Amino acid sequence: MKQPQYVFRPNLNDPQQRQAWAILEQIPSGQRKAFLVQAILATEQDNRLEKTIRKVMQEELQQLDLTTVPREQSTKPVPPAALDFLSSL
Repeated sequence: MKQPQYVFRPNLNDPQQRQAWAILEQIPSGQRKAFLVQAILATEQDNRLEKTIRKVMQEELQQLDLTTVPREQSTKPVPPAALDFLSSL
């Protein structure tokens, strides 16, 4: 059975691919495969973690009673000095 193979040929006109290539070039050639595997698995783990957190947050938010409480209207009039200041602007 043949081993699967993937060739990465970055488009250096694309800023993200250029940045990825610059990072990959800094990795010693014997360690690049392990680095790519680690990066792919870390990204997948981050995505799963984010999905789990979003699910938990949605479930918790559904449990909350988010009814609004009416604010009391201030019975104190606005001081004339404040109105004068605002009208001078």
